[in-house]
Amino acid sequence: MQPAQSAGRGFGAIGTVRNTISVLREVSIADLREEAEREPTLLVIAPDEEVARELAAGLVGPDAHRQPKVASLFARVELLDNYDAVVVYDPDKVGRAEELRRAAKADGPSRVFSFRGIDPRDMTALESTRSEIARRLPVRAPAFGRFLPAFRAATVRAVIDESARANAEFALISNIPAVIPLVGSFAAAGADFLVLTKNQVMLVLKIAAIYRQDLGSYPKILRELVPVVGAGFVWRTVAREAASFLPFAAGTIPKVAIAYTGTVVAGRAAEFYFRVGQRPSSIDVKGFYRDGAEAVGRLPLPMRGGQGRTPPKE
Repeated sequence: MQPAQSAGRGFGAIGTVRNTISVLREVSIADLREEAEREPTLLVIAPDEEVARELAAGLVGPDAHRQPKVASLFARVELLDNYDAVVVYDPDKVGRAEELRRAAKADGPSRVFSFRGIDPRDMTALESTRSEIARRLPVRAPAFGRFLPAFRAATVRAVIDESARANAEFALISNIPAVIPLVGSFAAAGADFLVLTKNQVMLVLKIAAIYRQDLGSYPKILRELVPVVGAGFVWRTVAREAASFLPFAAGTIPKVAIAYTGTVVAGRAAEFYFRVGQRPSSIDVKGFYRDGAEAVGRLPLPMRGGQGRTPPKE
């Protein structure tokens, strides 16, 4: 990579650890820390309490230090909105989940989830339920991963996807040029890319929270992680590396692809570091770029000027 100053004054300097940390000091994590350190509450409802306990144990896994509350299918549920998530197993399809959704008064996405397994030990359905909870409750996802190790993989996937999509959408509607030359200067887009970078930092901190890092020492976390996820923070590098995998013409990459791929790389690198305890290899990082580039084609976002691919039907 060229020296930082070659990318223009301002954003190009983020290629150094020192200047990156200086920019990222503006990030506030008070709300993230409060949410991540508040233990999630989960209620599991099934035809009878014995089945509910079996399903609850499967959902949270053997490493959970606290089991969810349980109830039989038609038991009276007090203070429904006090739970982060309510999982309903209704094998006879009597409509209990729909009834509880109507009774719930909380704003935002419904906290009532249907377990669709053939029995409480259905591993595919258990993981699908964890993933649905993590996707629909993004604010609480780090807490689920932090306190319930069985949710860790699902919550990491959810926060990476949410952050990558948010950055892609921001790039799409911002004033960043529609198509950015791979070797051109990013200085003109500096302010927009600072927003994208800060969103990536919050993603890295969410993953740190999921892996039970002390968010009170987040400057130390960032000092450790900037060298690990640095490529994902430096947009010139993202553009150059992603070019190997994105089949867009004329040697240019739409801004949406850059924003999305860079965020995926940062998230995957951070997850690898916390999970394995060491930096990902160059081969691992290439794989992160490939995964991000492949996911771009599935984004439900229009590419400027018709240059993008039509997302495949699911």
